[in-house]
Amino acid sequence: MKTKTTLLVALAFLAFSAFTFSACSFSTANISGLKFGKNNTATPAATSFDVGEKIFAVAQVSNAMGKHKVKFNLKYENVSGKGKGESFGKPELEVDGDSEAFVNFNSDLPGDYSVEAVLVDEQGKELDKKSGTIKITGSAPTVPAAKTDNADQDAEDKSDEK
Repeated sequence: MKTKTTLLVALAFLAFSAFTFSACSFSTANISGLKFGKNNTATPAATSFDVGEKIFAVAQVSNAMGKHKVKFNLKYENVSGKGKGESFGKPELEVDGDSEAFVNFNSDLPGDYSVEAVLVDEQGKELDKKSGTIKITGSAPTVPAAKTDNADQDAEDKSDEK
């Protein structure tokens, strides 16, 4: 009888443990790196770019099994005429397993920018986050002076001369 009771308690404990562990999600998926560059592998890595140049932000997802999303947030940090932390893009990419997720963008405004990459699971739970900053150098394009159309004035002046 004692053996049956011990066996019953052991089975109940195993069942409870199995239920508890299956209800919890233990994911070691993470963003092992975030780098910037001039191509979709960010090789070589760079943090300084010229105005108008195409910039790639590449997040390396590691220890991932199944589908996940990488949510990028592109922000102005120190850009003339823009608010600090103001977002200018929030692309979202789906990845499957260990892989790289990348976005590209460019700007005609020199200054400092930040990029954040957030890894979320299928339920939308945040698993990891990485961020980095880049600098865009050069001059913002100048706005040409407004042209005035003097053709009507010239025609009027010529008719006055006659």
